[in-house]
Amino acid sequence: MVLGKLTVEEALKRHTFQHAKVLTGVNGLNRVINWCHILEVKDIDLFINGGELILTTGIGLLDSDNQRNYVETLIKKQTAGLCIELGSFMHEIPRNLLSLAEQQNYPIIIFEKTVRFIDITQDIHSLLINRHHQNMLDLDRLSQNFNKLSLQPNGILKILQELSLYFQSPCFFITSNEKYYYPTNQGETEAAIREFINNHSNEPKTLSTFCLNNKSFSVNAVQVFEQVWGYLLIETSKFPSSELTALMLDRASIALSHILLRNRTIEERKQSDEAELIHSLLNMENLESNQLKNILPMYCFSHSFRLICWPLLEDEQVNSSKGEEFKLYHLTLLRPFFNKLGFHPIISFRHQELIVMIYMNLSKEKKVNWQQITDKISELTETYFPAQTFFGISSIHQEPIKARTAYEEAKQIILLKQKKLIDSHTYEQIGIYHLVLPLLKTNIIKAYIDVHLGKVIDYDRVNNSELLKTLTIYLDCNGNKKEASERLFIVRQTLYHRIEKLEGILGPDFMHSSNRLAIEVAIKAFSLEEDEMYVKDQLIADAK
Repeated sequence: MVLGKLTVEEALKRHTFQHAKVLTGVNGLNRVINWCHILEVKDIDLFINGGELILTTGIGLLDSDNQRNYVETLIKKQTAGLCIELGSFMHEIPRNLLSLAEQQNYPIIIFEKTVRFIDITQDIHSLLINRHHQNMLDLDRLSQNFNKLSLQPNGILKILQELSLYFQSPCFFITSNEKYYYPTNQGETEAAIREFINNHSNEPKTLSTFCLNNKSFSVNAVQVFEQVWGYLLIETSKFPSSELTALMLDRASIALSHILLRNRTIEERKQSDEAELIHSLLNMENLESNQLKNILPMYCFSHSFRLICWPLLEDEQVNSSKGEEFKLYHLTLLRPFFNKLGFHPIISFRHQELIVMIYMNLSKEKKVNWQQITDKISELTETYFPAQTFFGISSIHQEPIKARTAYEEAKQIILLKQKKLIDSHTYEQIGIYHLVLPLLKTNIIKAYIDVHLGKVIDYDRVNNSELLKTLTIYLDCNGNKKEASERLFIVRQTLYHRIEKLEGILGPDFMHSSNRLAIEVAIKAFSLEEDEMYVKDQLIADAK
């Protein structure tokens, strides 16, 4: 059984207090004693920290003008109580001090016979030290037991049982889809706790204690890879929550996290067919309907999906034992992340990239706030892919066979972001590039660029000038000459001269709406046209 904090009431039962008499603060005898201190000075502020049981002969209370301030300071400093030996300096306690202490439920205890303060302090200090030592021994013993139990079948329930028997109180472990508790008659309490956690989803990670239905609980978040995978709780209604309680919960939580991680790793190994499926879909291999149904969960045929792609750096690519460790780490990270957002993920690591198909219920599709989802994915990317912040999200597709199209869309997003042409991550938000990107695979775009920008490009090539750059920035600034000259780092007169050149090449009406639109599209196409081979190779050959 856990040895709790030493209270004033418990100390009064010691043989060293056999001649003690409580004058005030009967309702405050549950105050915790952290130390025992002999105090025989008037200025006491510098000598107490709080939690001390004060022993005195009353010499500090001889000054009647200072008596009230003395007791008020002890109360304010949250000492455990005041023990006074009557006879040497004080024969009785003034009524005003007794009244003050009683109002604050502050214990004042007197010794009507001479006592040895050294015996009291030695007894109390030995008791405190021995309790602390025993608690540390218990903590070490239980920590070892938790680790052993984590390797046994049904380890989670066995850990809860060990914790519950030690504290003689019910214990609970809550996850998103599983429930554990001990003793077995705590089902109703578990349901109430689960509802509380679901209603306060932003709090439990930092919450250490809370009250529910007139019961108090200590709680500890069970984390794996800095993600909360569950909550371990113990009812503390019958004993005060302490540092030992928190330490015990922390040790048990570590053992539970090992079990969760091991189980998740086993699940991920069983789901290795997902990678093969995505590889087949992206390479447009002929897959029969029955073959798809044998590999894909049933929700894939009734839910829509998006595809998310992250390019991997060389040291992240899964082509070695280190890469395999990287793969397992991120699999156990990504699956609960998307599950928590309400998606069913299918994950594949390839040599050069990470691909996730996230399935969503058609009936809930319109309710999804994709801006919030994208923000969360961005946070995930910055945290776990710090050297690579690019990722692309396809549009919504209904059939698994459309995975190839979704993959190309995601890769197009990555290409545009790498060239700093867009800020968005989703395919629906790429604007005019919906038109430009498909044309990169044809010769039409080259003819279009030549019609609207060919003469400007040729002029720059012959004269080693920057008319195209000037035109691009001038259009970005909506024709604002002051802003354009500042962005180009040239004086305004130079800008005027370049605009005259452009008018001579493109015509004086190149800023009219229809002409301007055509030129802007041509500029965006030209920014990608030089990477035409890259686009063709990466969007088509990379999937092989």
